Amino acid sequence: MPYRLVCLDAGFTLLAPRRSLADALSGVLAERGHPVAEDEVRRAWELADQWFWEEYQRPENSTWSSDEEIERTWREYHTRMLAELGFADRGNELLDEILASQFAADSWELYPDVVPALAALRERGVHIGVISDWGSNLGTILDGLGLGRHLDFVLASGSVGLAKPDPALFRMALERAGADPAEGLMVGDSLHADVQGARAAGMHGLLLVRAEADGPDHRLPRVEIPSDVRVIASLAELPAIVAG
Repeated sequence: MPYRLVCLDAGFTLLAPRRSLADALSGVLAERGHPVAEDEVRRAWELADQWFWEEYQRPENSTWSSDEEIERTWREYHTRMLAELGFADRGNELLDEILASQFAADSWELYPDVVPALAALRERGVHIGVISDWGSNLGTILDGLGLGRHLDFVLASGSVGLAKPDPALFRMALERAGADPAEGLMVGDSLHADVQGARAAGMHGLLLVRAEADGPDHRLPRVEIPSDVRVIASLAELPAIVAG
C-alpha cells in the first residue's frame, strides 16, 4: 500500500550515540582525575539500565510527556550509576557535565541508511515526520546533524505534552500531514511504543530491528514479535515498502 505520511522514531532508528552512556560517564570521571575500571562502569550501567527499563515500561509512567520529568529521569539514571561507583557525594557536581555531554548534537550520529532512505521518500512526495519520546531539544539535535531539511515536522514528547504509545500523539502527526490513518506509517525499534501506538491510532506500524540492536545503550526488553508485524533490518528497505 502506498503511504502519504511516514513517521520515524529518533533514537536507534535515525540516530545513535557516538559513545555509550557508560563511556560518556567514565570519560567525564577520567577528565576529573577519577579513572574507573571498565568492568565497574559496566556493572553500574547495567544496574541503572535495569531501573530505567522498569520505569519506562511502567503503565502509568508519564515521564516522557514533559521536559522537566525527562531531565529528572536522566538525572536519577546517572545518579544511580555514580552511587554504584562510589561518587554519591559528588553527584550534583558531575551531573550537569554528564548530561550536557549526552545531549549535545555532536554526541550523536546518523545511521548510514537514513539520508538515502529519506531522500528517496522525498522524491515520492511523501510527508516525513519524527515522533519520539525525547525532550524539546530533539529538533536542535536533528538540525545539527543536517536532517532538518528532510523533515516536515518533529514531534518530541517533551515539547507537545504527549508520549508514545498514546494514540493522540500519532493523530497529531496525521493532522500535520493532512493524512488519513490508513495513509500513515510509523517506523521504530519498539513494538510497544512505535508499532502498537501507531496501530491504536489507525496507522500502520513497521518494526526496525537493526543488527546493532544488542549494542550498548540499546537494550529494549526482548519481546515476542507477533506474526502480523512486519520487520525490517534497515531503512534501505523503506522506500520500496512505501511505494507499495
